[in-house]
Amino acid sequence: MPSPAPFSPDETRHGFSQFDTIPPAPEDAAPAPLDYYGNEAPDARRSRERRHDGPPGGLFRHVTLAHDVEEELDVRRGHLYVPVRPAGTFAPDTTAVYAVFRVFEHYTPYHVIGRLIPERAPGVSVDTVADEDTAALAVEDDSGYLKFFPPTPAGWKPGLYRIDIFVGYEATDRTRMGAVRFTIAPGEAAAPAGTPFDPP
Repeated sequence: MPSPAPFSPDETRHGFSQFDTIPPAPEDAAPAPLDYYGNEAPDARRSRERRHDGPPGGLFRHVTLAHDVEEELDVRRGHLYVPVRPAGTFAPDTTAVYAVFRVFEHYTPYHVIGRLIPERAPGVSVDTVADEDTAALAVEDDSGYLKFFPPTPAGWKPGLYRIDIFVGYEATDRTRMGAVRFTIAPGEAAAPAGTPFDPP
């Protein structure tokens, strides 16, 4: 029986003499990424933005805007924050606006991030982050609050403001849960905003 012909020097032997080059490794041929990881279609992005433009849901029972906040201890030794003088309209000399929230029971700690964004306020840069605050919720905490200061040294400028609410360790489009709005107008606060806390 004749022996097989020898390989020439420029061939690469890897078990099959009919191949003269090494086949590509599977890891070198990266598949196209799944649609989930690709860029969102414009229509899908607009739909998500509209869905997250209302009051935060999901983890949140409700978010109440107020002039101040009081702290109580609940039966689980967690912190219960109660809004003081809830409102949707604030005077220009308001020291700070509080976004007091209550959440459903949870089994892991997480952060709630709030960003203050002027929407229509003459004399203030609109659609930019004017202030940011973060609340860290422990497992035993059923509530928390975010505190926002005026965007200018002279105080609040009359107009419409928005607070974007995020859950996680970073404020991104995907961690945005919703938004609440309030108005700065001359005079005392008048319009209610949301539902006040119901103490347990």
